[in-house]
Formats: sequence, C-alpha cells, structure tokens
Amino acid sequence: MAGYDIIEIPSLENGRIDLDALKAVVDDTVALMMITNPNTLGLFETDVPEAAEIVHAAGGQMYYDGANFNAILGRTSPGMMGFDAVHFNLHKTFSQPHGGGGPGSGPIGVKSHLAEFLPSPIVKKRPVLTGEEQFAVDDMWYSWYEPKHTIGKVQQWHGNAGAVIRCWAYYRRYGYGLKDMSEHAVLNANYLRHALHREAAIAGVSHMFVDGADAEVAKHEFTISLQPAKEAVGISAMDVAKGLLDQGYMAPTVYFPLVVPECMMFEPTETESRDTLDQFAKDFVKVLQIDADTLHEAPITTPVRRVDEVYAARNLCLKHPFDDEQ
Repeated sequence: MAGYDIIEIPSLENGRIDLDALKAVVDDTVALMMITNPNTLGLFETDVPEAAEIVHAAGGQMYYDGANFNAILGRTSPGMMGFDAVHFNLHKTFSQPHGGGGPGSGPIGVKSHLAEFLPSPIVKKRPVLTGEEQFAVDDMWYSWYEPKHTIGKVQQWHGNAGAVIRCWAYYRRYGYGLKDMSEHAVLNANYLRHALHREAAIAGVSHMFVDGADAEVAKHEFTISLQPAKEAVGISAMDVAKGLLDQGYMAPTVYFPLVVPECMMFEPTETESRDTLDQFAKDFVKVLQIDADTLHEAPITTPVRRVDEVYAARNLCLKHPFDDEQ
C-alpha cells in the first residue's frame, strides 16, 4: 500500500494487542499503526495509549478504524486515546444499511497537524459578509476550500450523498441520546451473550459452543466458536447461519475474525428490544437442535436456497447480465 509493507501485530491470549511484538517492529520507517477499538472480538483495547506513545516516539501516526465506534460513541473519543486520524463507518453506528455492499461512506477526521493534507474539496463556513445575506444558510457562508498540501480529489462523491444525509438525520434525531446509544449497544450485546448460554443450558446443548474470547464483559459485539458443534455432530457455523435464515433472521457474520474457529459474531445494536433478544436466543438454540443432515440443506424456506459461495467468490459477476450477454 503506497509503497509500504503491511505488518500484522499478533494478539495476546486475552485477545488484546501484544505490546512487546509492537515494540519489536517499530522503528523510523513506520508510517502509521491502524487499529480498531474495541477490537473485532468485542474487547476494549486498554493499551492503546501506550501503543500510541510507542508509534509517536518513532515519528509514526495512529489511525483509528471506526468500524466498532458504536461501542464508545459519546463515552470517549479516538483523539483522547492518542489517534491522529479516524474514519467513521456510517453503517451500524449511524444507521446506514450495510448489506449489498453499499452505498457506504467513511467520513474522515484528523487532528490539526494533518488537516492540510486532507483530500479536496472541503466545505468551510464563515460569518456572512454584507451583500451575501440572501445566499446565506443559518447566517453562515459556505464555500469550497483547498487544503495547502491536499492530495486532491480521490473519488466522486455523488453515490455517497444519500448515505451521508441519512446518517446526519439519525445523528441529529438522537442528539444527547447518542451517549445512551452506545451504552445500550453494549448492554444488548452482553445481555444476548448471556441469553444464548442461558437458553442453551435449558435445552441441554451448552456443549455446542463456547465464547470466542475470555472476558466478563464484551463491548457492542461478541463472538462464539461453534467448533464443539462441528466436532460433536458435524454442523458448522455456516450451517447454523443458514438455519437462522429459516427462522426469519439475517444471519450474523461467520468466520470472522479468523482467530476464532467456526466463528459467529453477534452485533445486536442498541435498538433491539429485550423481547427480540430473548426470542433470538431461543431460536438460535432451536437451530442447534436440528439434525445435521437437515441443517446441511438449510435454508429451505427462503426464495433462494443455499448457494455455492466458493464458486461465487472465485467467479465474480458484479452486474446483472442482459439477454445478449453470456
């Protein structure tokens, strides 16, 4: 990427970043470190400030991946953790749908020392001058601005406009409730995590899955491993995901993160009710009780049955074929 090599920093057994491994690779050739906090296991990275000190001491920058911002919105900020730049994923945290590959948008924010390097054009506002009143918005004058060291335009923005407006409206509607939003997202994730274990114990299938990370409290998401189910009865995380489609749910993410075998990730969001979470936990356990041969055929009630995902990944078709095309 941009002439740089990507170096992956391993995690400790507790699922958090290995600072010793980071120190071993950081030198004056490091441009930046990118990390998500909370991480993909749903664990808060408590050592990020120390990681930032290590990278900054070598002249590097810290970049925050906002994929999991739903867990900390209004409670803390990337800047306070030591990050210099951030992109916010508008899906989930700010309501933009994620399915189908878009349309998406990732607004970028930086600290002042990087502001002059942002892509252009940027909208800036100033107080209205005499003669501009009829063209003003909220008594402010808006104009294009070209940062001094900008790299210029990096893409067209027309496809992102709808996503940005939707998320701006969502943000404005919540107002000060944004602080409650992240708190409820964390509460719902932890409640669902315990509900899955509760219902599994009642049904006698507790042996079918284990937590993906060893932590008393997760953040906005958590993972489980269905490796025990695969070893015991031959059903995989993909089988369970397809079975959930038959129960009327959009299946959770599977096989990510890769460090968890037969992984399934749950992100219930802040807007789901307790009744919905309880029902989902019961239906999840119901799927685990379906015999393996039947579950291998799932989904059976959807308009499209199980597709060959390996073939689809290897033979990409990114547009609808017309009659005169192969």
